[in-house]
Amino acid sequence: MDYSFDGSGGYRIPTGISGLDVQLGGGVPPGTTILALGEPGANSEMFAKQFVYGGLLNNEDVYYFSSEHPVSEIIYEMEDHKWEVRKHIENGNLEFIDAYGPRFYNVLPKEFTNNLSAKDFLKKGTDSINMLKSTVVQKRENKYRGVIDSISYFLRSYNLNNVVEAIEIVSSIGKATGAIQLILMTSGMHDSITENNLKHICDGVIEFRLKERGSEIERTIMIRKMRGMIVPNRTISYVITAKGIELETTTRVL
Repeated sequence: MDYSFDGSGGYRIPTGISGLDVQLGGGVPPGTTILALGEPGANSEMFAKQFVYGGLLNNEDVYYFSSEHPVSEIIYEMEDHKWEVRKHIENGNLEFIDAYGPRFYNVLPKEFTNNLSAKDFLKKGTDSINMLKSTVVQKRENKYRGVIDSISYFLRSYNLNNVVEAIEIVSSIGKATGAIQLILMTSGMHDSITENNLKHICDGVIEFRLKERGSEIERTIMIRKMRGMIVPNRTISYVITAKGIELETTTRVL
């Protein structure tokens, strides 16, 4: 795996979002579990896809646990940005774990489930939180990173203690293996106690925000915390381009 040296005795793993890696001195420490807290429309999902592709370009294996979106939709959106993912799926470097399809197997019309693989058929009715736990504890031979999209589904479906326990497992496995992992969460969907619980147990917190400025919408991120690092003391503007999320080189205090 490629690491960057930050000049202070620590190593960083690049996230794959170059402007963010610059702000973080090269990336994030190995074993970091990051909570990406995004308002609807702030494109934190795109950030997750770039994070995935950044791992593949860094010669890491990647798992993507999807409970909110069909896997085919995620692949299509990544390919739409010219991120070649199918070859990585075929090579076994990228694994999608579908916790979305099995949830709706019994309610979707049959024409939508006829192509369900035998593996996915066996998943129907599987408890999603146990599926998540089995995914993160799976033994992996190579260096890797992971995405959980999203924890908001689990917070809607399970009690807070069970979700916190699952995230603690994610975090402990990451620290043991050196893997960096990204957990998506929708801002404003959960109460402040729930949000603060998750902010507390994750090593890093990045918030994606929207703000109306005249007739335009400005998107900014705030790195609330990152384990072992002094984070920027300002919000950072970003734009959505055909290449994904790009952080502006000139930042403003808002």
